[in-house]
Amino acid sequence: MAQSLRQLEVFPITTRTLDVLRVTDVTPGMRRVTLGGPELAAHTAANGYPVAAFRSDGFDDEFKVLLPHPDAETVVGPTQADGLLRWPRDDAHMVSRTYTVRRWDPVAGELDVDFVKHGVGPASTWTSRVRPGERVQIAGPKSSSLHPEGADWTLVAGDETALPAIGRWLEQWPAGARGQVFIEIGHPDHRQDLPLPDGVTVTWLSRDGAEPGTTTLLFDAVRKAPWWDGTVFAWVAGESRTLTPIRRWLRNEKALTKEQVDVTGYWRRQQVTVNDPDSAQPGGSPVDAEGSGSEAQRLHELTEVLPAFAARIAVTVKLATAFGERPCTVAELAAATGTDPVGLGKLVRFLAAVDLTERLDDGRYRLTDLGRALEDEHVIDTLHLDGLPARRELGGALSLLSAVRTGRGDHARWFGADYARHVQDDPALLAARTAHEAREAVYVAGALAAASAFVGLSTVTVSGPAPGSFAAALVRVHPALRATVVAAPSEIDAFRRAHPAHERIAYEAGSLFGPRPVPTDAVLLADALRSLTDVDAVHVLRQASAGLHPGGRVLVFGDVLDPEVADEHDYEDDLIDFALHGGGARDREGHRALFDAAGLCLVERTTIGWGYTLHALGPRD
Repeated sequence: MAQSLRQLEVFPITTRTLDVLRVTDVTPGMRRVTLGGPELAAHTAANGYPVAAFRSDGFDDEFKVLLPHPDAETVVGPTQADGLLRWPRDDAHMVSRTYTVRRWDPVAGELDVDFVKHGVGPASTWTSRVRPGERVQIAGPKSSSLHPEGADWTLVAGDETALPAIGRWLEQWPAGARGQVFIEIGHPDHRQDLPLPDGVTVTWLSRDGAEPGTTTLLFDAVRKAPWWDGTVFAWVAGESRTLTPIRRWLRNEKALTKEQVDVTGYWRRQQVTVNDPDSAQPGGSPVDAEGSGSEAQRLHELTEVLPAFAARIAVTVKLATAFGERPCTVAELAAATGTDPVGLGKLVRFLAAVDLTERLDDGRYRLTDLGRALEDEHVIDTLHLDGLPARRELGGALSLLSAVRTGRGDHARWFGADYARHVQDDPALLAARTAHEAREAVYVAGALAAASAFVGLSTVTVSGPAPGSFAAALVRVHPALRATVVAAPSEIDAFRRAHPAHERIAYEAGSLFGPRPVPTDAVLLADALRSLTDVDAVHVLRQASAGLHPGGRVLVFGDVLDPEVADEHDYEDDLIDFALHGGGARDREGHRALFDAAGLCLVERTTIGWGYTLHALGPRD
């Protein structure tokens, strides 16, 4: 099933410096900055990397604005790399904020950005002072999503920070599409003159001076709205905490699937203090809180294990859901979660010590603002101990010592089988892995299928994670192409459930290590080498090459580790993959060594999407 009813298209991530053309007030609550300049067009950055032309197709396309820091003479921002950006590391002077594209006119070469006029942070300070003729660096957008497909009607709700996206959406609303739109604003005079397409209702909700993020206006309006028949898609954006009950209501009360819901926290209300870097007064000097601790304290934080497990256990037993919006006793929480009162009491008490819960004077507990993050769907999917991400992380951590000592992890010692077999033999984990890989493929499959390496091919064999997603994208882009997915029988069953049958897609039970019974024009190994040792990777490359028609190509697609842009998460994934599979991330030299050992030469190398690489390989003469 699709990740969302909104089709996603990704493109290379870019950064550019633009001119401020105009500054106007749309309403007393919204200021518009119009940007332009030659760097909106495709060009080459000063460091030699290509910068694609600015692109924005969707109503809520996001990009970052790099802002001045009060203690820095110049703005600190990223530099262009190959399909992605190189961000400064550990530079406390870098300040960026994310905004949506209100208007993009490629003919006039103009980009409008709307800023809400409230608060005292870096963006508010910059917006109040910026004048035409100044320059500003931006980064992105990196993708676009359009109006939902397959929805009978659309529910839209947002506060003033979502108003730029909603305004653009209404201007390009598809003819005949039905929708209900709810917009929360600070004062009645903050209303904007927006189009009203046929079949769409727009309801303005004024806080009448109340602080943003302090009311239930949106939630109350959405709950009272008429619920039309048919498939609905819900898009909600604004202050994070006010959206939590809306998300819960849509998923629990209205039983909407993940594909039907897009709830995004654009900002988070917090107490303004002098020492808050996000709320620094103009001319103030934000405190570097992280740098004020000792090295011993930093080491202590890095080596603590129990808080991570306690948070994961809280997610797994659905503790945040049990709290809801009210304080609870331990007995009430234990009854709601089906857990042991004594054990849960100790867990909740520990969570209070790490600021995820708070004990009240009457003995009840409530979630803190930090603890509310445990309600986030992404956090739940990542931390739930029965889920695939946590199983992978836990298995990798337990296997890492053996992998470092001997070069091979000992997952079977802990779980009775190696990681790949453990997942493949568990229907729930296999389904979760298949769904996860398909979701990830959404971000790259379309861009990969459009690569020139596939032009003119008649047949292609696809192996690796999410082969069904890549095959579907290939046959969609290339009407004459036939794709064969090679996978284990149990995986094929999962792929067929996830993807509708297609006359030009066939499934073949087999393995990366086996010979190809029928020659093909190309073999696509989509992120397949990362989970293989060097010896196994070389064997797979040789087998792929042996199954080609004369003049055919082995196409190796995936992430090439670049130490210049890699961060701790990239190295974390590398360690886990090494512990679980003996493989891991490889840099450019590491890939070249594999290709040489397999007797293959590089014919073409192409950057795809967000810095991924497609290697087109041919047999060495």
